[in-house]
Amino acid sequence: MHRRGVGAGAIAKKKLAEAKYKERGTVLAEDQIVQLAKVFGLRCLELVTSIMSSVFRSLKCAWP
Repeated sequence: MHRRGVGAGAIAKKKLAEAKYKERGTVLAEDQIVQLAKVFGLRCLELVTSIMSSVFRSLKCAWP
């Protein structure tokens, strides 16, 4: 018995599924980037605050 090839409906369904997965992957990647930006933003803010407070303390000690 000869096996038939894949039908046009199956090909269209597969392409639609691939497009959905690609779109969902893009959305997830964007969400992760936003979360990383928030985390790094907060850490940079904490670092800058820490540096500024230490500079002000040293200036305060230097200027009586």
